[in-house]
Amino acid sequence: MPLQIFEKIKPKNPIVICDIGASPCDNVPFIETLISKTNCILYGFEPNEDEFKKLKNDEKRKYYNYAIGNGEDQTLNICKAPGMTSILEPDLEYLDLFHGFKDWAEIIEKKKINTKKLDEVEFEKKVDFFKIDVQGYEHEIINFGQKKLNESLIIQIEASPEPIYKGEKPFSEISSQLEKLGFQLHMFNNINSRCFKPMTFNNNIYEGLHNLFQLDCVFIKKIKLIDEISIEELKKMAMILFFSFNSIDLVDLLIDKISKIENINYIKDYRDYIKNLKIKKIY
Repeated sequence: MPLQIFEKIKPKNPIVICDIGASPCDNVPFIETLISKTNCILYGFEPNEDEFKKLKNDEKRKYYNYAIGNGEDQTLNICKAPGMTSILEPDLEYLDLFHGFKDWAEIIEKKKINTKKLDEVEFEKKVDFFKIDVQGYEHEIINFGQKKLNESLIIQIEASPEPIYKGEKPFSEISSQLEKLGFQLHMFNNINSRCFKPMTFNNNIYEGLHNLFQLDCVFIKKIKLIDEISIEELKKMAMILFFSFNSIDLVDLLIDKISKIENINYIKDYRDYIKNLKIKKIY
């Protein structure tokens, strides 16, 4: 660990991560860093069988080959680009305004799959940290997983300001759902913008100028509710926010609370460390 302070305040129990949409087609550094730096266990769900086969179970990870959803049978639309695969069909009329998506979003196979409500999944331990990346199907997962989500501390979720799938709910509705469950938007850990065709930016079809395409959002338990959570949860929250998202200011607030509760001056060591950090704003 880069800082002894986190050894001093480490939780008694592992941080429990739930990865919904665990396809390895995209790197997830905020999960990999957390697993490498802290004591974690991860439960992952991936309905695309070809992508599921690429995932490896070990002592820290357990993956399941089914979808989290509304509990009903659904059709999985498998696209040419695995990262576009979804229970929802891509909105090709909108996507064709941008480079590449007409090809990437082509549906090459449809498969009947079972889904299970998040609230009906029996985890061995309460989940602390959810990552939800399900290509437009987030609303249904939240709707049928309110109890599990409400019990968690942090939710990282992908959402689109303008839906890119048919039937997808926009970012504003996803944000409203999570706010009603006691969460607030803390940060965007990635902002994906795209240029409208035929223009490109830096001669790169993957870069955008201004138009927001997808947002990777980090929602945290509302600040006004933090006084109601346990010391163990404060420690887990501090670890996740530091190692996954480099949210050093909010971690400062949490460690200050931990210091006062345990009457040990952890906060001095933390502040001595961060005053030498080179801090870079994301946006």
